[in-house]
Amino acid sequence: MTYIFLALREALRIIFHQFGAFLGSVLTIFLAMLTAGSFAIIIKNTSLTLDKFKNEASLEIYLESEIDSIAKENIQDALVANRYVLQVKFIDKDMALFRLRETFGQQMVAGLKTNPLPESYEVTLESFVYENSNFEELVDSLNRLPGVEDIGYVPSAISRLKTIFKAVAFLGIVLGLLVILATGFIVGNTIHVRIAEWRQTFYVMRLVGAGSGFIYTPYLLIGSLTGLLGSALSIGILKLGTIYFCAQVAPVSFLNLPESVSFVVAGGLIGFAGSYIALKKYLNV
Repeated sequence: MTYIFLALREALRIIFHQFGAFLGSVLTIFLAMLTAGSFAIIIKNTSLTLDKFKNEASLEIYLESEIDSIAKENIQDALVANRYVLQVKFIDKDMALFRLRETFGQQMVAGLKTNPLPESYEVTLESFVYENSNFEELVDSLNRLPGVEDIGYVPSAISRLKTIFKAVAFLGIVLGLLVILATGFIVGNTIHVRIAEWRQTFYVMRLVGAGSGFIYTPYLLIGSLTGLLGSALSIGILKLGTIYFCAQVAPVSFLNLPESVSFVVAGGLIGFAGSYIALKKYLNV
């Protein structure tokens, strides 16, 4: 405990002695982690949007105008028995016209003398169906049912969202790696400057019997603290920015508590690694 206390006290003394350089490192890491955190939020919300879209997406199975009640029941039985189908809802002609009026306004149906809309079944599917070839096979099989006129669905929109999510996730991974390298370099360079200034002091400390751990631990603490403060500051700013965005533009999801803590801890670990690499390179730890 005494050893840790002495190392922490020495780290704080070094920080206060060169507070400007320390603050500059924290702000630089803050900007890097701010960018990484922004991408993390974008990736999370893109994934949530894709999942929500898949859960809410449905097939519209339009029935032939002259379909009889037996064929209609057969179609419903086939849908209910299908293992990919979660829910089946029958939409009659009046309900279809009501939905059209609610979506596009009274002017859209004002000139209609008769109801031209077909009856249909609204089918909600298991979300995993959209991830493989089963979706197209399912649509083809339903389209062959007697009495089915057409099937309306939006697989292209889901496909586009999946493509966007993959692109954003890839950019996030690349950006994350760049942030790790940049942050480690920033911390390592800062520690290296201090090492150059205190090299003679280290030599004297070795002569009087100080071990490597006692000499280097304060700098490892400084690197960790720099990363922790920079990433914590970025999370705080991102949280405020998310609150403002939700109030002024549209609701978005922020990182939950475990994700936020992991983000801050990751910043501290990157700072520690940068310090260790600098010490290893220049002082042969």
